[in-house]
Amino acid sequence: MATTATVLLINPFRVFEGQEEAFLALWEATGAIFSRSDGYVHARLCRAMSRQPPGQHPPYTHVNIAEWRSLDAYSDALRQPALAPFISRYRAVSTYEPGVYEVIREI
Repeated sequence: MATTATVLLINPFRVFEGQEEAFLALWEATGAIFSRSDGYVHARLCRAMSRQPPGQHPPYTHVNIAEWRSLDAYSDALRQPALAPFISRYRAVSTYEPGVYEVIREI
């Protein structure tokens, strides 16, 4: 049973060494644009901890988790012209693999 009607953008990043400050500035700037979009709920940026339990090796340095009211709302937000210049800037400091997910279970 689905627990929520919202969708989650989960975007894992591999931030290049020495580029975290530039990456964080980009995340803040794009977050300001997205946060004014219809259907935006909230976003969180997580950073992999340097100390991990035995056997765990996170493949990404950072993960953005953003909640949207719908896939259409997120898709519409992506079409904002103000976001276009940020794509090349993100590529200069990181690699990323975004995807939209639905929550199907909670414990």
